[in-house]
Amino acid sequence: MQIKQAVGLRQSFNRAAGNLNRGETVMEGTVLSDINYSSGRSCLRSNILSYKRLIHCILLVVCGMFAFSSDLDAQATISREGISYPIPPSTTNRMFFLQRTPNTNTIACDLNMGSNGQVNAKNPLTTYWLRYGDSPKGEKKELNFVQRHFAYGLNIKQRGDGKYEFWFVSYKKYHMYLLQTKDGKWRVYGKINDKLTVLGSIFIYINGGSFWNPHVDYVELRGKDLSSGKEEVERLTDVKKDPDEGHDKEG
Repeated sequence: MQIKQAVGLRQSFNRAAGNLNRGETVMEGTVLSDINYSSGRSCLRSNILSYKRLIHCILLVVCGMFAFSSDLDAQATISREGISYPIPPSTTNRMFFLQRTPNTNTIACDLNMGSNGQVNAKNPLTTYWLRYGDSPKGEKKELNFVQRHFAYGLNIKQRGDGKYEFWFVSYKKYHMYLLQTKDGKWRVYGKINDKLTVLGSIFIYINGGSFWNPHVDYVELRGKDLSSGKEEVERLTDVKKDPDEGHDKEG
């Protein structure tokens, strides 16, 4: 008799556990009604409820972690002239990004990777929009002809194996350098406050002007000092040629 009771208890518990694993509700009067003695019923109910609470807590913690991570991504901003600009998420190929008034649409500068997984030797960098002004996710969009040839396209010159010098087509005064390090990683370097830095971002502050000739008050450069690792920030105010010349309403 005790053996039969034990087998029955085990079978009932297995059925309850199976229902729980499938996400079904386990209630007294259904699965639990198979047990005709109070001690077994109480023990089974207690175990099932404990498992349900545990699973519920785990789900809450996991969901909370995802929500917290999403919130962090959404809150990653930098304040420029009283406006919060989104900071584009880092990627393996992202070298730096450029932002400017009058909106939060961002220019990303990435390595131009070929189908073979190698950097395109003739054209190692590419620029394109992250359209934060249209969507919080920053939808990717290619530059149009005017933007590429008169504003945000790049002039790139190869200076040796794994070494490139380049500048924006609209501003020839500030030169940057794309170099491959000994460990195979690519970085963009530029001078900020007369210090060699790994370039992080560029910001162009436009203060009025006409459609084709906006007035640029300054160009802000941000990067990490190679020696100290500290962030360096410099504003270039002697901008004779407009860095944002040729930008259009679409941008």
